[in-house]
Amino acid sequence: MTFLELCQRLSKEAGIAGSGPSTTVGQTGVQQHIVQWTNSAWMDIQRKRSDWLFMRGSFTVNTTASDGVYAFGDCTDTTTSAAITAFRDWRKDTLKIYLTSGGVGGEQQLSYLDYQTWYDVYNTGTQADSFPQFFTVDYSKRIVLAPKPNGIYTLTGEYQKNATELSGDSDTPELPAEYHEAIWYRGLMKYARYYSAPEIYDDANSNYMRIINEMECTQLPEISMAGAA
Repeated sequence: MTFLELCQRLSKEAGIAGSGPSTTVGQTGVQQHIVQWTNSAWMDIQRKRSDWLFMRGSFTVNTTASDGVYAFGDCTDTTTSAAITAFRDWRKDTLKIYLTSGGVGGEQQLSYLDYQTWYDVYNTGTQADSFPQFFTVDYSKRIVLAPKPNGIYTLTGEYQKNATELSGDSDTPELPAEYHEAIWYRGLMKYARYYSAPEIYDDANSNYMRIINEMECTQLPEISMAGAA
C-alpha cells in the first residue's frame, strides 16, 4: 500500500467521516494528524528492531589504489544503482573483495578487526599496499581496509538500513505487503491515545503486537545453534 492508502485506511479504522485525506501533503486539522500518525507509526516499526531483514541492502564499490577508507556514500546500492543514503551499519560478516581485473573468481572474504587492533597493526609505521585481507570500521562508520589496496578491487557486502520517512502520496514502505496492517494499527494507537479512547487503543495494540510477532518469526535472522550439524 502507498503512504496515501495507508493514511486513508487509518482514517477509516478510526471511524472518521469521509474517505480520509486526498493527499499526504499540506493537510490541516485531523487529516494532518492522520498523515503524521501514519508516518510516525512506520518510523516506530523500523526502529523497533535493528536487524529487520526487510531493512537490509547490498552494496558494491571499486577501490582506489593506496586508498583504504570508504564511507557509505562512496558505495552503490546494488538494488537502486545509486549511492547509499539510508545507512545504519555494515553487516560485518558479509564483506568480500576481489581484484577487479581478475574477476569474481578470485573473490575472498574479508576478516574483521576491531578498531584498536587495526590501529596498532596497520596504522603504525610504513605499510605496503597489497591485496586487502582485513577491515575495520572507524568512528565515522567508514570501512577501513587493511592493507591498503594496491590497485582497483571490487568490494561487496551487505548493510543495515536506517529508518526512512514516508512523504509523498505514492511512497511505499519497504515492508512486505502482508504486514502493512501493522502501520495503521500502530497509527490507530496514536489516534486513541490522542483522543483518550482506551478501548480502541487496547484493540489496536493487540492487533499490532500480533503482526509484530509474525514479523519477528519471518523478518529476523535465523539463530544458529553452536555445534549444530
